[in-house]
Amino acid sequence: MEIVSEEEEPPDTTPFLRVRNIERALKLRKLYIKFEGTHATGTQKDRISKLHARRAKNLGYDTLALASCGNYGASISYYAEKYGLGSVVAVPKGYAGERNEEIERYGSRLLLEDGKYENLVDMMRDLSNDNCWYDCNPGSQNSFVDVLGYEGIAFEIIEQLGHAPNFVAVPVGNGTTMYGIYSGFKLAYRQGRIDRIPRFIAASTEGGNPIVHSWKSGSRKILDLDPGSIRESRSNEPLVSYHSIDGQKALNAIYESRGFAEYVSDYEMLSTSMFLERTESIQALPASSSAMAAAVRIMRRFVDYPECVVVLTGRGKPWTTQ
Repeated sequence: MEIVSEEEEPPDTTPFLRVRNIERALKLRKLYIKFEGTHATGTQKDRISKLHARRAKNLGYDTLALASCGNYGASISYYAEKYGLGSVVAVPKGYAGERNEEIERYGSRLLLEDGKYENLVDMMRDLSNDNCWYDCNPGSQNSFVDVLGYEGIAFEIIEQLGHAPNFVAVPVGNGTTMYGIYSGFKLAYRQGRIDRIPRFIAASTEGGNPIVHSWKSGSRKILDLDPGSIRESRSNEPLVSYHSIDGQKALNAIYESRGFAEYVSDYEMLSTSMFLERTESIQALPASSSAMAAAVRIMRRFVDYPECVVVLTGRGKPWTTQ
């Protein structure tokens, strides 16, 4: 299959919006959204999936492989097809949904497996090694690509805002996206492009996440949770975890930036998602909306109205369909 040209793909740069309706409704100021929902499959995962597909192609691989709860699997499947590669995606059986249909529609081999996401990551690492597949899983030997991809979000925020904001709020599951954005701001600071690194707000589910748990426990070391203690739901699927693969890096980013970590309930996620659509016509995934809920909670602690950028992932139809 012929590799598509850059002109046929959606732009990497995503919208940056000041949400004045929300500011007025919540009596806040200087609140911005970096909206990742305009990517091909509607999430920030496309930033790294494109890079992995290109790298795999250049290295001579013919198949991309990973475990996913849906979004990353759909993204990898999309770019594998675009770049003429095969893909194998393992998804926990309990996560069956529309993203699984999308994964198969893009031509991926879908494996519905017993066990939790973390167990499937280990399984796919082993299968990748045994079958000479390109391993796209977080924490793999190729995961430096994830940092490079997510650093782009920081660079775009700096260009679109004109400087570094006081705060950046990001939803966390494995912690990969937040760490990559933090890395981008650190790089820009070292290069002299900005005069400060934002303070980071990590948002995740009350259902269980080691990053938030560790920070709230005052631990500088990431603390895994009891697998039996986490509570999965349709809303919190992208965030719930007993072992965050890049959790230590994300936790370090919170401490180094003098940031915060907040739990958000399913009800808050859903109501915030609906609020975003009602006030700003922004369709955000409920799990992603946790970052907005956490940002509002934190911003209300300050009287000097610091600038805050909230990174949101979209929902609904992708940029293009096949």
